[in-house]
Amino acid sequence: MRPFAITLLVASAALGGCSTVQDDVRNDREAAIARCVRQVDLSGPRFKAHAMTYMGVSRESLATTMCDRLANGVAEGRIDQSDINRLIRTGQLTSKFSFLRG
Repeated sequence: MRPFAITLLVASAALGGCSTVQDDVRNDREAAIARCVRQVDLSGPRFKAHAMTYMGVSRESLATTMCDRLANGVAEGRIDQSDINRLIRTGQLTSKFSFLRG
């Protein structure tokens, strides 16, 4: 599993908590994003470097941008729980996650 996929998985799970990702974003988007930001902030330097390149963002804006984009992707119906589950199972980013690039 690629380091980026692993941390994206953690960030996605942080958006999800015990309920579905869609429920968390719909019920308390700000709390879901805050949990995700904490997870991204705790990620390693290798992931952060890769994610910054992948998304085209600075280190300072990485966590908030990534989590906001993940939440937007969920809210807009671009990804759902099955996409998150598939990512967990395969560790592969699919074209569905290309929206992270902005």
